[in-house]
Amino acid sequence: MSRLEERYRFVLRLLPAAYRQEWEDDMVAAFLDSMDTGDAETTAYVTDYGRPSLSEVASIVSLAVRLRLGGTDAPPRSFAWGQAVRLATLMAMLANAVMVTAGIAVTLWLSGKIAWLPAPALEWPLSPPSNIWHTAWNLADYAWLPAYVALVLGHRRVAQAVALLAIVPPAITTAFEQGVGDVPVSVTPWAMRFVEVLLLLAMAAFHHGAPPVPRRPWLLALPIGIFLVPVPLFTIQAAGPALRLLDWPGLSCAVVTVAMVVHLAGRVSSRPSRRLPWSLALTLLAVTALALRTATLPDYSNQAQRTTLATIASVEVAAVLAVGVPLAVLAIRALRRLPPIPTVAPRPTTPT
Repeated sequence: MSRLEERYRFVLRLLPAAYRQEWEDDMVAAFLDSMDTGDAETTAYVTDYGRPSLSEVASIVSLAVRLRLGGTDAPPRSFAWGQAVRLATLMAMLANAVMVTAGIAVTLWLSGKIAWLPAPALEWPLSPPSNIWHTAWNLADYAWLPAYVALVLGHRRVAQAVALLAIVPPAITTAFEQGVGDVPVSVTPWAMRFVEVLLLLAMAAFHHGAPPVPRRPWLLALPIGIFLVPVPLFTIQAAGPALRLLDWPGLSCAVVTVAMVVHLAGRVSSRPSRRLPWSLALTLLAVTALALRTATLPDYSNQAQRTTLATIASVEVAAVLAVGVPLAVLAIRALRRLPPIPTVAPRPTTPT
């Protein structure tokens, strides 16, 4: 076996085992045939030192996503995972869109543009952007709203492009500010950027074989979410400065815990085929919230209220585990009862 074939077979490990068993040899033969240049010396060099092109790797990754996160014609287990990732992505995108939409109203209130509301307290000053990067940060946050709308409307590539605008400027700003010492080095902004990158990659589950997103409920969820989470939270924190101890990782844990409780309470009245994707999606969100909460705990060490904050974080972690572990067990049991990806699969296409 040549080095080129070894490297190509290594990339093919991204595909499900049953699919590789059926089509791996054919795919390898087609790939090696496409790498034949017609010149024996050049072909020998490519065989020893060549690597699969980026387009070839991208096509395999795309195929792996379609197989593992299947659409309407996929096997039940693949379809369940696909729906779970799509639901988790939509819920995470909804959370970002809800918070930035509420943030626009808060910014207008702090700047005095909403005259019918009481004036903000002195503890809520509005800091104008000091440079172009702060302006880019503010504008980038708002990009999650059109990204969410584009994803619900079925424009996945547009949603990915807009979401990229919401990720890159804050990442550059954080690196610059922490690099020059304007702000202390902290884990929280980088952990949040990492989760956003995962969210960007998860949008690949909305491929052409995936079922369309129900537009009406997901669009209505945006104004409902604003009135259920940001508005009461901001009202409570604005009224009592001592209550401003719930950061974004903590809020994520709280929202995910409530969502899991509501889901478990409604399991009796829902069909198993509809329950499983939601159970898996909430489990994925619970794992993400726990990872984000755990990764950001070191940032409490330099704060005056570190003991109180650490206690609150422990309660958040315990709440997510108390509800998330039983839900994960139920979801895994239901998933195992579904048939896996069958051995016979549609013939792949390998670009040349």
